[in-house]
Amino acid sequence: MTNSQNSFTPNPYLEKIAEHLAEEHAAYTAREAMPSAGRFKEAQTELLTTVKDVGRHGDLSTIMSVEKAILKNELRLYGNSEGMKSSLGAALQDLNQTEKHHIIVQDKKRYATVDELFQRPKNRRGGLPYDEARQFFNAHKTRLLNQDRSRLSETEKKTINARRSNIRVAEQAYIALQQKALGIETKKDQSRNRGMSR
Repeated sequence: MTNSQNSFTPNPYLEKIAEHLAEEHAAYTAREAMPSAGRFKEAQTELLTTVKDVGRHGDLSTIMSVEKAILKNELRLYGNSEGMKSSLGAALQDLNQTEKHHIIVQDKKRYATVDELFQRPKNRRGGLPYDEARQFFNAHKTRLLNQDRSRLSETEKKTINARRSNIRVAEQAYIALQQKALGIETKKDQSRNRGMSR
């Protein structure tokens, strides 16, 4: 029986990995005690607070502009692999298209054309076009969820969750614009109209 088949023989690679993981964790923990760590935590907390404020404000344009600024910053400063650069580049490209759709959806005549182009069932959600903007919101929520699964500080994870929440807010605001452009009465509109007719 060879060593690889004998489960009782210690594997030197596993021993080395265990040692390196322990050293790496000790260094990771020690960095929290460094003087620069306090400023880093403070900067992260300030970023989180502002991202949450943007979501509470609820303005679609502001949410999109802030998300674009964050993505550009990540690409410029942290895009250290081809996969990451590709993902961030795709997100920025999709966000640019979403900004164009945001302009179009505010023009009823122009958006009527988009509505005509998205008639197949797979290209509609809730009776509305599942256009490039809606596709971006969905894909970006998934992209951020995947980031949340990586090894990040607690504050970084909270910031990603706040960004996901903001994208949900932007998506709902965009859906409301779609409904308005296509003359679709929402439940809120129906309730208001019933109240006015009494």
